[in-house]
Amino acid sequence: MTNLRLFSLALALATILPAWASAGSLARGPYLQQATSNSIVVVWRTKGVSTPVLRYGNSPDALTEEVSGDSVILRVSADINAATNIPRLYKEPADEIDQREADHDPSTAANTYQFEAQVSGLQPDSKYYYAIYDNNQPLAGGDENHYFVSHPRIGSSTDMRLWVVGDSGTGEIEQAMVHDAMRAYVSRTGRSVDHYIHVGDMAYSDGTDREFQDNFFAPYQTTLRNTVCWPAMGNHEGHTSRGISGIGPYYDAYVVPTRAEAGGVASGTEAYYSFDIEEVHFTCLDSHDLDRSPDAAMAQWLRADLEQANAKWLVAFWHHPPYTKGSHDSDREQQLAEMRENFMPILESSGVDLTLTGHSHIYERSMLMDGAYDTPTTAKGVILDDGDGRIGGDGAYRKSKGLRPHEGSVSIVSGHGGAGISRQGTMPVMREIIIEHGSVILDIEGDTLTGTMLNKQGQIRDVFNIVKRGRVRPVRIKNPWQPIHDISLLTELLLEFNDVAPGSAPEGWRVVSGNPSSLAVTAEPNGENLLRAEANAEPLLAQYAQFDSSAFEFETGIRLPPENEKGAGLLFGYRDPRNFGRIYLDPAASVIRVSRFVDGSENIITEEAAQIPSGLWLKFEIQVTDVDIEVQFQDEAEQTREIEFTIGIDSPFPKSPIGFYLPPDSSAEFLYFEFQDNDR
Repeated sequence: MTNLRLFSLALALATILPAWASAGSLARGPYLQQATSNSIVVVWRTKGVSTPVLRYGNSPDALTEEVSGDSVILRVSADINAATNIPRLYKEPADEIDQREADHDPSTAANTYQFEAQVSGLQPDSKYYYAIYDNNQPLAGGDENHYFVSHPRIGSSTDMRLWVVGDSGTGEIEQAMVHDAMRAYVSRTGRSVDHYIHVGDMAYSDGTDREFQDNFFAPYQTTLRNTVCWPAMGNHEGHTSRGISGIGPYYDAYVVPTRAEAGGVASGTEAYYSFDIEEVHFTCLDSHDLDRSPDAAMAQWLRADLEQANAKWLVAFWHHPPYTKGSHDSDREQQLAEMRENFMPILESSGVDLTLTGHSHIYERSMLMDGAYDTPTTAKGVILDDGDGRIGGDGAYRKSKGLRPHEGSVSIVSGHGGAGISRQGTMPVMREIIIEHGSVILDIEGDTLTGTMLNKQGQIRDVFNIVKRGRVRPVRIKNPWQPIHDISLLTELLLEFNDVAPGSAPEGWRVVSGNPSSLAVTAEPNGENLLRAEANAEPLLAQYAQFDSSAFEFETGIRLPPENEKGAGLLFGYRDPRNFGRIYLDPAASVIRVSRFVDGSENIITEEAAQIPSGLWLKFEIQVTDVDIEVQFQDEAEQTREIEFTIGIDSPFPKSPIGFYLPPDSSAEFLYFEFQDNDR
């Protein structure tokens, strides 16, 4: 925690407690933080005041050592009347909390006490059992399930297992399944997880204090009580926490090294930091809300940190991936592009072996590569080994012993830990692209690293190896192996028309009813292309034939010309021209109408009042599941209020391509189409 000072806990509590105060109840934890070869921090919270005591020892029945008094840092919620030198847990400023719904208040709950027991003098690579108390009243531990293991000495021969997960903090079933799959895997392989890296978005949706408890600490408690989580802040934590100040629920939750307590170079901030375990140097960056330019403070610190790294392995982790085409596109988004353009050169010049990120809700794993800094990303001339990287396959990725510049690294996107997964493209440097929930196990033993992707069912979906031995001279491949860009594998697709010549029809569209030549791309005065559709004497039904689903999200920018008083609709669940689903903008009746057509007869599911202006771009979104349909509608100038409604349906619509509908003698223009397949 930033700028914390040790002080007499007895004196501090005396300023808070009346003599008759009752014991507090456990509200969070205990969990482990900032471990080294001779120290660790045990953190917990109580609802209500307590006198914190940590006892530990070599067996659950012999907790002979005690941490209390000055060795326990106290933090309290803002409502507690305490001495000014006692650090406060987060409270949202009044001018910000007024902008949130009441149930999204990110502030720490009232009457909360957080304790951070600083344990020192441990023997390296040793297992200790522990328990926490309110004075002499047990709160947790004192059994076989509450223990910690001190790190081996820095420089010891590497033998470790790490769990890597990102974008997991939904509190939903997929998160639990991913966690359970990891625990089942380590149980059957007989090797527990030594260290835990979370690459961000651990507490959806806003990283509030309550969301941290419900979506991170509670679901992972069985792991956190024995294993240190080394975190990177995601953009969702960034809704309420600030890297520049080190304030917010994220910074309250974690204790990470700021003064080189665990090796590396002191950063002076919890936003980015480094640490050493055995022969591995780890560095964590803040890709969300700090200056990512090459001369800013974070980049300067990174250079200094890597210059002194005396390790055989270098692993870097942060949230926004430099290479991805999952739910995010690193060729389109600033944070991702800047991490690629500004930080990958620093890391690769220092011999980085592995980069771990999240943010994009997918699993992607690259080939061995170096120098892929261009936008858009290309694989030509940057791939050093285009094989599968498996010892039992094409062979492990080979590097020289130690840290040598520009010998290649592997990039992993592990944003598939619980949030909705999707894919919008094919990143050319990737060897594996998997659209399944899961996580990554990393085993580093001596000169060999093994990465294993487990899906939520516990199945092994990818394995790769890096071997660092002897002297390897890298060779760049001019035309490396490339992943197949099969549009049927995409779950998310954005169709725009700027690359289509005006006057021609875009590829992939088919007219299933009406004039086949009714679609053409035209140019706006601002140079942006759009798709214009015209219906003649009969209705026009058009579909994007390469993307079909029965459970999906669909968004379009649509403009109705002033002469079109008949409206337009979105088409889905299509079987034939007499059987389909339609969501229709009807300007004459001032309604949005949801219907199911059966044998040519329209069965109206619902009608919602809506002003539908002509001549303006309208944003029209629908989400269809097996049980309901959600509709959102808004014009670009916000002259009409946003319309949003959800309606249940009696039976699912069939799987089909998605498209649009125009009534006879009408026209409409479309700026883009965005699809997301939720069938998976």
